[in-house]
Amino acid sequence: MTSKGDKEMLRAEAHYYHDRVALLRAKLYRWGSGPTARLQQLERSLELAEQRLRDADKDTPTKQP
Repeated sequence: MTSKGDKEMLRAEAHYYHDRVALLRAKLYRWGSGPTARLQQLERSLELAEQRLRDADKDTPTKQP
């Protein structure tokens, strides 16, 4: 089971990669460049971070009334 603190860390990591990808995409768009290896690496890291967060959400039992 994943603790609340662990889930917050996973959520923060996913937000971090999301922001980094968005920033790099904006810079590349401004420069008129296409995708780079760094952007692809960040997108993979974002995908993995989001998957870890989804997995942690599945492991957490929901409270039922």
